[in-house]
Order: sequence, then structure tokens, then C-alpha cells
Amino acid sequence: MSSIKYLKNMTNKEREEFIDSFDLVFCDCDGVVWYPLRDFIPGSADALAHLAHLGKEVTFVTNNSISSLKEHIEKFEQQGHLKIDEHQVVHPAQTICDHLSSINFEGLIYCLATPPFKEVLVNAGFRLTEESGPGIITSLKDLHEAIFSGETVDAVIIDVDFNLSAAKLMRAHVQLQNPQCLFLAGAADALIPFGKGEIIGPGAFIDVVTQAVCRRPITLGKPGEDLRKLLLERHRAIPPSRVLFVGDSLASDIGFARASGYQTLLVLTGGTKLEDVQRLPKDHAHMPDYLADCLGQLAPHNPDSSNRDSAHSV
Repeated sequence: MSSIKYLKNMTNKEREEFIDSFDLVFCDCDGVVWYPLRDFIPGSADALAHLAHLGKEVTFVTNNSISSLKEHIEKFEQQGHLKIDEHQVVHPAQTICDHLSSINFEGLIYCLATPPFKEVLVNAGFRLTEESGPGIITSLKDLHEAIFSGETVDAVIIDVDFNLSAAKLMRAHVQLQNPQCLFLAGAADALIPFGKGEIIGPGAFIDVVTQAVCRRPITLGKPGEDLRKLLLERHRAIPPSRVLFVGDSLASDIGFARASGYQTLLVLTGGTKLEDVQRLPKDHAHMPDYLADCLGQLAPHNPDSSNRDSAHSV
């Protein structure tokens, strides 16, 4: 823990050296830029505007499939001075669309995800199958119909699905027994922040299907290895050491970024508290390089980011 540099304890010189150490910023959204389903976190818009003013390239890497790409951009635009283009937002539904397009996929998809996620796929020209059988299973006949009566598909996609059921997972398992059926995943968090704590994330359900079919999906959301490789490939002109990854999750953000050799900044406005970091062994794979109370501490003259004459260890 003593090796982490706490932004609010850094001297002016140390902050300048830190800002000069990166050219590209990968930034999570929920819990970092804004509170989930709520407003911008105070100071975050100023920090993003400051990074843009300094000429830093900023890309937002989000697992939020509840909001569409359009809704993400509109949320930024509501701040007035933040202009974000579509290519600056990496969203699981979009990365999956990009992957399917890259392999000229034209088959039928069984998708376990939210309506906005499915809408992205449909708008991109992909075909989704409907659910089969009754909505509520009350007998073995109902279960058989839900699992086996639907169309044969060429791909199964799993992301966040608030209406997930055992029957849906069973249908996915049956389809994936065909080795030619693609297995894709979006967000793969084991836990996601919700309310005052955390709830089971899509990663747990993806693991259930993975174990059942003995094959791993191509995972194009955090903390997927395939997304990590995609980001490295898209920005191969920038050395990983010149990239800063900002997030609020130790596993989905910090561990994900460290595996690529990025610098890491953990903010304490989302799913991770200071005590969580303090409990980590200092050589843990999820240990961040830098720590901040909020993203706003990246902006100058922020009330919460006053510099000290001397730095203190966290």
C-alpha cells in the first residue's frame, strides 16, 4: 500500500511529472465520471475538459449495456463543454458488432442482454432469435419447450440480462454444444456495484455456461482478454507505459489495465473503498499505481485536490 501515490498528497512537481507521463487515458464511466443512473460526479467534467485542454487523448471504456452509445454521448453533451465522439466510447455491444462485422457474420444470434444492447445489434443489421416457450416455467414440458423449440442459432451472446433465467442459460448451453456456434460475451464482471453494495455480475453466469460447454467465450467487455488485446491493437502507436487507465473497480479496471502494462489510477467514488485497497498485499495484481478521492483531483484548483508541500504515503 505504501507504494501507491495519492494524488491529493503529491507536490506540484510530482503532479506535473504524473500528468506528463501519459498521452492516452482510458476512463471508465459509471462510478468514475458519473454515479450510475445519476448525475456527473462533482469535478469529473472539469477534469475531462482539463485533459482535453492538455492534448491528452481520452477514450471511455464502459461495461454499461443499460445505456446505449447514443445515450452515453448525450450525457456528456449535457455538460455543455464536453464534446465526445462515437469513436471515443468503447461499449460491449459495439465491440461485439465490430467483431461480428470483421468476420462477415450473417447468422442468427441468441442474445442474453438488455433491450438497449440488443437494439445496437439489430441496428447494425444482425438478426436475433426470439425467446421460445412460455415465460414462466411450471412443468417439464414448459422447460423442454423453452430450451429446445426455438430456432438453431449461429452465435450466443451473454451480457447483463436482468431477466435471466435457468431456462435461458440451458438454451444457451444446448446451442453451444454445436462447435460451429460462436460464443461471445460482453461485460464479464463477477460483481457490479448496485445500491449500497454489490450484486452478482454477468461474469458469474458466463462462467456457468463456460463450464457446461467446456469452451471460453470471446470476451469483448471488461475484464476480457479479447477486449484487452483489442485496445492494445487499436492504440499500438502509443507505448502501454504512456497510457493511464482510470477506474473504480480493482478487478475489472485496475487488474485489467495492469495486464496490459498501463499506468493505473483508482478513484474512490464507485465500487471500491480505501479499506479494500488497504487489504491488498502490496504486490497484488489489482494494486493501483495511483489513488484519488475522485476524478476531479486531476483538474487544477479543484477544492478536493489541493497539493501539499510534501508527499505522504497512503
